[in-house]
Amino acid sequence: MEHILTIPRKMTHGEELLIVRRREYEQLQKHLSEVKDALFKIRQGEKELKEGKTRIIKSLSELR
Repeated sequence: MEHILTIPRKMTHGEELLIVRRREYEQLQKHLSEVKDALFKIRQGEKELKEGKTRIIKSLSELR
């Protein structure tokens, strides 16, 4: 993040606010979305592993 401007709490009555460029905000939103998606897929995989819906293999040749 190149430039971040902080608005003091005195001006916002207790809330500390930040101003970032739209491009940086959109990048952060995209990154957050990707992380949420990855965490969902990990949780789903762990659930399927517990339920016995997955196979554990030792090498790629076992996939054939």
